[in-house]
Amino acid sequence: MKNFNIKTIIYQLSALLIVMAAIIHSFDALVGKYSMILGTVGYAVTTFLTPYPGKSLKGKRLFNIQILAVLLMAVSAYLMYIDYSAWVVTLFIAAILTLYCAIVLPRVYKKEEE
Repeated sequence: MKNFNIKTIIYQLSALLIVMAAIIHSFDALVGKYSMILGTVGYAVTTFLTPYPGKSLKGKRLFNIQILAVLLMAVSAYLMYIDYSAWVVTLFIAAILTLYCAIVLPRVYKKEEE
């Protein structure tokens, strides 16, 4: 069993809250809006407080892409708050970028360690 620290728990709960906010928004817009804001803030804080530990340029570039995804999540939260339907597009782009970074970033760091 892995040893989870508080930052990892907040990161995972925030990601789950963002996904749940997108679903909840269909049923209760007010709860969805504030869930999205809370999830985005938690996700952003943990991402900004956990910089890329390696030295490679590719890893740093991927981390910057991850920061861009966090900023797009913040834009999505704002667009959801003002009831503008484009929040779906920005959240989808952020999700694709986050997924790409989650797959490639550990590989780059592992290759850099070797």
